[in-house]
Amino acid sequence: MTFWKRKAIALFLLTIPCWTGVVGQIIHCTRSEAEKADYEASRLRTWDELYQSYLRYSGCDDGSIGEGYSDSVVRLLAHHWEALTQALPLFAGNTGFYKFVLKHIDPTTENNDLKLIRMYTVHSCPKGGDEICVQMRLAAESALSENGIVFHSQRKK
Repeated sequence: MTFWKRKAIALFLLTIPCWTGVVGQIIHCTRSEAEKADYEASRLRTWDELYQSYLRYSGCDDGSIGEGYSDSVVRLLAHHWEALTQALPLFAGNTGFYKFVLKHIDPTTENNDLKLIRMYTVHSCPKGGDEICVQMRLAAESALSENGIVFHSQRKK
């Protein structure tokens, strides 16, 4: 095998993790983990509980488990908005967790809760959270739109 052929094969093998979106991390979910995640996903009541569950079971985030996480995320935002300040450092320290939260502001949740999230992001964004509020507002509006409710975007006044 020529030097250039070996080099091309090595380069190809090094880029496979980038294509799959997995760089140095294998995401898995055992049956036991799935059962535990399914039990707790919709019962999480604080940002710390949600974050710890994300760290333990993010590999199980699919189907009914994903819907449970969506329920917890949207409930925290809609009914405990004042606690969002506790989540800001978690988002800053773990962009994967931030993306997880945004992903779970989705149309499987209650429209009234999504409307509350939208309202809070427009009128009650915590200091230092402007960009996060914009992204959460867009996620809530997208979820509502998928459920047939359309808003015209507006900025915080």
